[in-house]
Amino acid sequence: MKRIFILIAAILSIPFASQACDGGCTMGGSYFGILPQFHKNFAGLRYTNRSYTITTTHTHMHEGMPMTHTDIIEEKYSTMEMWGRYVPAKNVQLMAFVPYTFNEQSTTRGNTKYDGLGDVTVMANYTILNTGDSINTKFKHTLQLGGGVKLATGTHKLHLNNEDYTQSLQPGSGSTDYMFNGIYTLRYGKLGLNNDVTYRINSENADGYKFGDRLSASSNLFYWQNIESMTMLPNAGIYFEHAKADELGSDHGSQMGGDSYYANLGLNMYIRKIGLGATVQLPLSTTDDHEVTKGNSRTMVNLTYLF
Repeated sequence: MKRIFILIAAILSIPFASQACDGGCTMGGSYFGILPQFHKNFAGLRYTNRSYTITTTHTHMHEGMPMTHTDIIEEKYSTMEMWGRYVPAKNVQLMAFVPYTFNEQSTTRGNTKYDGLGDVTVMANYTILNTGDSINTKFKHTLQLGGGVKLATGTHKLHLNNEDYTQSLQPGSGSTDYMFNGIYTLRYGKLGLNNDVTYRINSENADGYKFGDRLSASSNLFYWQNIESMTMLPNAGIYFEHAKADELGSDHGSQMGGDSYYANLGLNMYIRKIGLGATVQLPLSTTDDHEVTKGNSRTMVNLTYLF
């Protein structure tokens, strides 16, 4: 039974939309990683970091001759957040996330740093199918469905020198958004394959700006290994995210949307009631409608206490 509980720790791998950058940050997806045993409560801290390189080319006339110059913008989005899970009844999970963002934009004209409270997110999941405790089959199946809401609690309308930051650079989006997700896991012995998908529907904020809806999905292979009193769960897979174009009234906003593919490499460790996790996402390809945005490597680390 103890081994079954440990193996259950690899069941859940949920990408909630835009936990790392609630204000938009280009694509705006997020990979959640492997969670501890889904039958237990937990509380902890999580740190995520991502960055983008944006290259734009401009042509202007100088003394009657066309001149072309290139601008390179580096954007970095970091988030430290409190997160936790409460299990009020069998097969039901309630989760909450309270982020604080530390972001920076670097251009040829200088650097802009800003930080603030991000948008609080609450989620609920229900286990539709779970054969993890069954002794009649070697293949174990788990299916979870759920959803949640991202509240407009984050810092918004920040400005510098009497000029507002662009919408995508704000710690909060200023809008209330809705998420739907599904997770399916197949296990055989110590090996397992997790597949999940999340869709976020964004609403228009008070400025008339609407971030494009986001779709994210991942498939990860994991392996369970028990070493004395420590359990290790290495995992690897692929992550995909798609973003529709942002909208400002009848026009497109500052983000034109696009697709991104990342390779996932992660490791989770559990020592009694303490869980430690780290994930690196390596970019495979990134495309947007103007082909000017390049996604860079991402890192995520987390600490949890189970009770």
